[in-house]
Amino acid sequence: MRVRGGQNKQLTRSIVDDIHARAVRFGHAPDDIKIFAGITVVVGETKQLAQEKFEEYRRYASAEGGIAHFSSSTCIDFAQYELDEPISYVKTESMQSAVEAISKKSVSGVWTKRKVLEQMTLGGRAKPVVGSQQQIANELVSWIEEAGVDGFNLTRTVMPESFEDFVNLVVPELQNRGVYKEDYDPAPTLREKLFGNGRARLPAMHVGAQYRRSAFEQPNSGVESKTKSAVEA
Repeated sequence: MRVRGGQNKQLTRSIVDDIHARAVRFGHAPDDIKIFAGITVVVGETKQLAQEKFEEYRRYASAEGGIAHFSSSTCIDFAQYELDEPISYVKTESMQSAVEAISKKSVSGVWTKRKVLEQMTLGGRAKPVVGSQQQIANELVSWIEEAGVDGFNLTRTVMPESFEDFVNLVVPELQNRGVYKEDYDPAPTLREKLFGNGRARLPAMHVGAQYRRSAFEQPNSGVESKTKSAVEA
């Protein structure tokens, strides 16, 4: 599950704790749900180089395009707001966590369209984390410890440069700290990589497990019969 907390660890922690509590109420273990935070990283070998790269990216980015995309995700028409008009909570059929993060659950004061635009400096929803590999590693570890997330959904600004920079600079730093794997997990499935050996399939109590069918199980005879009758007709 990917979670958004408005780039705020305190709010994200409250969302994570709520999800874990709900999981327990439904008979699951808290870690049956893995939670990843969306994050945008601009990294350089030094803070200055990272900042220069960020400024270059910003020349080509569109905060207005970012807020238009955000509008489609929240079902809020930000064109109706003045730059410094407070954004009100609106119940929509879209991403409620994103709407709540900039309204009734905000822990960083009142949100306005100006504030949203300032956060979307690179056109994305999240305010970028900019710095050296040591600074980026500090921030990622801080998010895991303070917000309780299990990992990150790394967004890209420039392809493939953003991912290459992360792999070449940040990953070795995390490995040196012992907080990132050095080899691929030999587990054969993604589910086992996330949840451990012996958990290649959904657990029996999961609602999706009821739709599992053995490879040796015969198809429903009633469905077969109806299909045959329809073909003959």
